[in-house]
Amino acid sequence: MRMFLIAVLAVAVDGTAEAKSAACSLTVSKREVFKGACDYTADRDGSFQLVSPSGFFVYVNISAPGQADGYWNGWDKGNHAHTGLGILLREDIDRACWSNGYAQVCAR
Repeated sequence: MRMFLIAVLAVAVDGTAEAKSAACSLTVSKREVFKGACDYTADRDGSFQLVSPSGFFVYVNISAPGQADGYWNGWDKGNHAHTGLGILLREDIDRACWSNGYAQVCAR
């Protein structure tokens, strides 16, 4: 029991979260990158990461309320999120989505 509590406290302190399954999508330049099941991991501040089974991943990093910076691993499926998506705004109608004129990221 004591080891369990120590493990729970360690997760709470460093903010590490486990990936959960979610329905996700990423569209870049009006081209669907992925849509369907993915792994979703959220941080305490609301930032999140999506990883698709096809090898694409995207980071949405909250920078202000309703605003985030987006990055993804690009069409070449790089091993880090080196391609910027720009500033993403949380959509008013579909609160599960963040977008700008170039990209849209959704996680449900």
